[in-house]
Formats: sequence, structure tokens, C-alpha cells
Amino acid sequence: MRNWGIGRGKWVFVDWMGVEPGYGTQWGGAITEGWSVPHGITLKVHEPKVDHGLAIAADRPWEQGYISPYSTFLEDGGTLRCWYENGGGIGYAESNDGATWHKPNLGLQEWNGSTDNNLIDINRHGHGIFIDPVAEESERYKMVSCHWTETERKVLGAVSADGLHWTPLPQPLMEYQHADTQNIALHDAELGKYVLYTRQMDAQSNRRGVNRTVSDNFRHFPESEPVLENNPVDAPDLDIYCSGYSPWPGATDAHLMRLSMYERTPDTMNVHLATSRDGIFWHRPQGQTPWIETVPSAEGPYNTVYACAGVVPTGNGEWSTYVGVNRVMHNEPLERKTGALGESGLVRASVREDGFVSLSSRGRGGFWTVPFELNSDSIRVNAHTLYSGFLRCQILSSSPGDVGSDTRFIRTIEGYTLEDCQPVVGNCTDAPLTWNGSADLSHLRGQTVRLRFDLYKADLYAIKF
Repeated sequence: MRNWGIGRGKWVFVDWMGVEPGYGTQWGGAITEGWSVPHGITLKVHEPKVDHGLAIAADRPWEQGYISPYSTFLEDGGTLRCWYENGGGIGYAESNDGATWHKPNLGLQEWNGSTDNNLIDINRHGHGIFIDPVAEESERYKMVSCHWTETERKVLGAVSADGLHWTPLPQPLMEYQHADTQNIALHDAELGKYVLYTRQMDAQSNRRGVNRTVSDNFRHFPESEPVLENNPVDAPDLDIYCSGYSPWPGATDAHLMRLSMYERTPDTMNVHLATSRDGIFWHRPQGQTPWIETVPSAEGPYNTVYACAGVVPTGNGEWSTYVGVNRVMHNEPLERKTGALGESGLVRASVREDGFVSLSSRGRGGFWTVPFELNSDSIRVNAHTLYSGFLRCQILSSSPGDVGSDTRFIRTIEGYTLEDCQPVVGNCTDAPLTWNGSADLSHLRGQTVRLRFDLYKADLYAIKF
């Protein structure tokens, strides 16, 4: 197993990697008491705060009463941007806070004899848009989408300088792929490659899942391979309809999916959470429990809920995600979805920064990290404690031979014990850890260390190096 980069950037708790499992009895029985045993902690999934009311509604004639959940949310230069499929094409909206959205008149796409609308100049189904950090300016924005007919199954690409004026690529990115879903791509900085998440559909039952493919360039992707599908403890009629993939913002080795899970028999859709270290092997930390099951409104709940693409910052330590909603069921006729009965649109669902999963102690808890090289001058945490709760941290020296089974290779560092650490209390997204009044760790840089955390009624969301 890899160390998975703990000690670099921001470490979040999508699984138990990075946490020392310890031993109840040391090998050979030399030490009979427990050693570095984690205790009193769990991985806790946090439900989002779902807004009442639509953030983006089908309130323009060209939208024809319908907004698709196949929508992308990005932040660029302090502006939040959204591209959303609707009855007339792909619409565009902007926001400063993630709650109130403006649909500018772009004058790019004709609808019903007029260009007085917010439609961008390309119309593609199942689109996903991303900003490419290594591209030349003319291709800074990239789009993946599907081409779907009775005889053709393709993934298409397009490029743009501004996200509004698009140039379709002349050749498909994939010549054959069952991609009639929201396709999501990105440039993965760790891999130095382009990664595309699309649909898996087996030939026998048409059961849906998630496939992944990787390429050195944004012109051709090889055959995709499955990374997530219905598992044996799921109901037999459950499909993974859309991936809702996103890298965990700012984190090292952490990925998210907000899965649109389709239950065929009741014909309903809801959102489940999945996490991964590498984007290939995935966990569903809530098991069969939805992350968002229904969305409330004054007129009654939306029972069809899909995840949109993107996680964006919306200020004051808050992140926003979005879901597409409709009151009618998945397979009901289109005219019911586009009428007043349907009332489709996009709804905001927010979490605190890094607030999808935390390492949580209901009472007293503690753990040690695995050893890692400290390459920062300070350590900060994103944490929340209840009344009378706290979080403390000790830094321990780890010498060669420290493989998690022999305490002889771990030493206390004077001045960095639990007693020397100022407890972190309250609600903070970026609190420095201090020992004897100082956060400066520059003299420890380059050393191999472990961290020992002592928690009481606390949630630890992230460790920042």
C-alpha cells in the first residue's frame, strides 16, 4: 500500500489510509499492551444543507420548460460559471455567491429567429466542461459530450478560449463508447494526463456504471474500463446513472463522486457519495444510504434528484454543489417533465469546506499517523469541536525501521508533546497548530515524523501541510 502523499498539501479522510492501525499485542508478545491503537474514532459522512427553491429555473422561453441535470459548475477568476442543458441547447449563467444566478444575453445562438438569449454557440448532449491549466489560451476551456444514434456511440470534444465560443474537434475523442450520460473530464496534475469518466453499460441487461479512461492528449482516448458499478449488497435493479465526479478541491490524493443512483422499479433517482484516493478504486462510505434522497420545496419534495458536475467555493468556508431536480419520475413522458407538473431546475447543496467526510470522535478518541517526511514549516487543521471539546497534536520522531510494529523507532520530540500543544477549540477551517505558543516547524523540515492526535467531541476534516 502507498503512503498516498500524507505530508504534502492537504490531507483529507476519505478512508483510513494515513492512520496507523497499531497493534493490540506487539509481535512476539514483547509488549502486551496496545501500541498506537486508534480508539474512539469513526469516519463520518456529513449531509449537505439543501436550499429551498431553485438556484436556476426554466424561466426563459427557449428553455422550453426543462433544465437538465447535465450541468457543469466552475469557478474562474472569482466568478462562478454554470453551463446547463435545456430545451433549447446549452445555457450559460453566472453568480457571485452561488445562490443567485444571472443569465446574460450572449447573442451567439439563434432560437426562434432571435439571438437574444443565453445559449452558447454549441449544442451538445451529456456535456462536461473543465478548465485546462496546461493548455494554450485558445483551448483553455475543454468540453466532452456524447454523440448518440441507433448506430453510433461516440464521445466528442470541443475547445474554447472563454467557455462561450466553441470549436468542435474534427475527430471523436472515442470512436465507440456508450456515453449517453454526463461525461466529465479533467487534466490530472498528479498524472500529467487527461482523465475522462463516462458510462459503462453491459450488453446483456443494459445495467449502468462508471467507466474511466486516460490519455496523454485531448484528441484521442483509449478504450475505457469500469471503475464503479452495482455491488453485491445493492438492490439488483440499481444503476449508477451519472458519476458526478470531481477531484477533492485542493487535496492531495482525494477524489469524489456524487453518484446519481437510479432505482429502476420505483423509477426514482437520488444521490450517493463515493470517495477514492486514486480515482480508480472507490468506496461508498454510507453504504446503501443516500447522501441526498429528496429535495424539499414549498410545493412538496422533488423525488428525482441527480448530481451535477462541480464543487465550487461560495465564501466563508463554504463549498457548494448542485443537483438537478424534477417532480416526475425518470421514465415518465417528456411532456410531463416540461410542464408545470415537472418544474425542473438546479438546486444548491452546500457543505463546509472539506465537509464531505470527517474523522470524528463522539467522546474521547485518538490516533497516530503513519510516518512521513515533513516538508512544511507549519501544520494547520480544519476542525470543529462541540462545547467542552478539543483537539491536540503531538509530533514524534520516526527513525529508519519504523514500520508500525516496533516502538523502539519512535521518539518523543521535546517541546512537541500533547501537553505542549495549544488545544484547538470551536469551529475553524484553517487553524495553525502551536506548541508552546509557536507554529514554526521550519527546524523539523525534512525529518521523518508521525503525528499523534488527541480528540474530544471533535471532527477533524483536514490536515494542511
